[in-house]
Amino acid sequence: MDPARGAVRLQVWAQDWVERRAIGDTTRRNYAGFIRNHLVPRLGQRTLASLARRDFEQFAKNLHRSGAGLAASTVNDRMLVVAAMLEAAVVDKQIPDNPARGVRISRARPAAADEDEIPTPTEVDLIAAHISP
Repeated sequence: MDPARGAVRLQVWAQDWVERRAIGDTTRRNYAGFIRNHLVPRLGQRTLASLARRDFEQFAKNLHRSGAGLAASTVNDRMLVVAAMLEAAVVDKQIPDNPARGVRISRARPAAADEDEIPTPTEVDLIAAHISP
């Protein structure tokens, strides 16, 4: 593999990738907005060859916990897009492997209810009696 092929900046690759997709206009705008607002500011100036899995793990973590505050499911959906984008770079022999493949963030597990803290029907009636209309 020619190392020079990986010298493409992620911003350039991402924009080209979106344009080449056979997708609807709404999806195209959605992807382009994500690339413009999130991917490019954080990783867009990096070359494809310089990116590592840890970069995408940190990127996903920052999307979830930063000011972007995206839900875990949204971050995971967007990471599927990033992984598809970089998989195309692998297929096109720009890079040898896909550093974003499989990067996800864990969803918070629902907490089990403590049965001692669940009000009884009598307690619910008492609460209801004291709630103003």
